[in-house]
Amino acid sequence: MDINPDEVVTVELDCEGWTEPYARDITRRQLGELLLQLDDMSDATDNADPAPQPLPWPTPEEAYATAPCIPSEIGWTAYHSVGRPTGALLGREFWLRKAAVLDRVALKDEAREVFGDACEAATDAARHLLDIDHAEGITDPRGYVRQQYALWAKNQ
Repeated sequence: MDINPDEVVTVELDCEGWTEPYARDITRRQLGELLLQLDDMSDATDNADPAPQPLPWPTPEEAYATAPCIPSEIGWTAYHSVGRPTGALLGREFWLRKAAVLDRVALKDEAREVFGDACEAATDAARHLLDIDHAEGITDPRGYVRQQYALWAKNQ
């Protein structure tokens, strides 16, 4: 059976999270070249250095050593969220500081063995920061907040 390299075929890509598949008409020759490029890219990736490992999580004391007092941070987040009830147009700094202050409140509750909404709110805000940062595979969202807050505070 002869295969015509100039025959047009439809290639459709469909990945998890896409709203619809991506389809494109290409020749069999172009498809062959594309597959060779992907194979070369795969070889390069397989031989690459392993991904850098994340930094260790700082303790809360280390992360929040220079943080303003909790009432001040609550005031800052409240001020910046006025007029934005859904959180629209609030940047990464806002979500980092909000997650950090909620983590600090939750830590105080945990130390007193009071388990109310603070822990859940802190974890929810931390997950929102993970989404903003496109950080995947993090099993301790609040640890991630501490790490990111410590890095942020160091550069202020």
